[in-house]
Amino acid sequence: MKVLCIGSSLLETTCSINEAFKENQTIKITEKNECGGGHAGNIAYLLGKWGVEAYIASVLGPDDAANKIKKEYENVGVKTEYIETSYDKGTGQSIVILNTTSKNRTTFEILSNAYLKKYAFGMAPDIILVDGNDFNASVTAFDKYPNVPSYLVVNSVNNEVIELCKYVNFIICNKSTAEALSNILIDFNNSTTLVNVYNKLRQKFSKAEVIVTLGERGSMYAINGQVKIMPVVKTNIVDTNGAGDVYAGAFIYAMGRNFGLEKAIAYATIAASLSTTKLTSRMSIPSISEVSTYYDNKFGASNNPINNMSEQGKEQNVSSQTPDPSLNSNSNMNASPKEGTNVNQ
Repeated sequence: MKVLCIGSSLLETTCSINEAFKENQTIKITEKNECGGGHAGNIAYLLGKWGVEAYIASVLGPDDAANKIKKEYENVGVKTEYIETSYDKGTGQSIVILNTTSKNRTTFEILSNAYLKKYAFGMAPDIILVDGNDFNASVTAFDKYPNVPSYLVVNSVNNEVIELCKYVNFIICNKSTAEALSNILIDFNNSTTLVNVYNKLRQKFSKAEVIVTLGERGSMYAINGQVKIMPVVKTNIVDTNGAGDVYAGAFIYAMGRNFGLEKAIAYATIAASLSTTKLTSRMSIPSISEVSTYYDNKFGASNNPINNMSEQGKEQNVSSQTPDPSLNSNSNMNASPKEGTNVNQ
């Protein structure tokens, strides 16, 4: 499986503090961690770490930060030949101030606003992933490979992102971007608002399957027209930064391995939840064996598609149209979404 990831790569610095962040104040940093970041970059990194042949197409500066980022990619086998260098702009940076007491964070992004120019994608991908940060390169890839499954991770909403939503087969967005795309606010005390948001997105972008991550509430999707909620895994949360990228990367991995929609969402949910137990978006990415082991313990080893692949020596094609009863109950809910339930319309 070859995955082409188009979008942002940057240097992420996470600074830990144990007090509220205020202006006009000297803040003592208790811990600092530095690693690569960026939405497309994090997804490519996860795929490489999980043994997928992943390619990252990004723009970096001519600096030490770029060298560090490239080395990280190469350490997990991510192909970097589609990384371009912008000599008039430095590598983008993300500075995350994490309050270790409240678990809240403040992020400062120093963007390079540099975009790919060559579009020299010659590796015949099996999957295309874009994060909305390079519109022209994304459209070029979609046009060049029109029959390749495509994924868009929506982290902000603008006219270009809305246009990209019309191209792709899968849209992964969070609560705030789902609200912005649908112009409907979600009220967790009123399940109708969840269904309305989901249905509006499907009507607006009829080509795509839509997944909406809801933070601690889990993620929303649909099987056979029934909107459902997959609950999160309860963990000791240290840092939620990058959990959305981990979710997207694990989902793409599982869909590319033909796990089927619901089992792919289960894998994504486990991976994202486990990632919150460690600092930084990239250093917190769990291994595929950690996720698989958790799946075994939760749903049974015989139900784990990875084990089926290993035992039978081939990928198992689990139908994405059939609900898996081991993952969700079919009981209806009356008010707010409950774990493992369908959402009433």
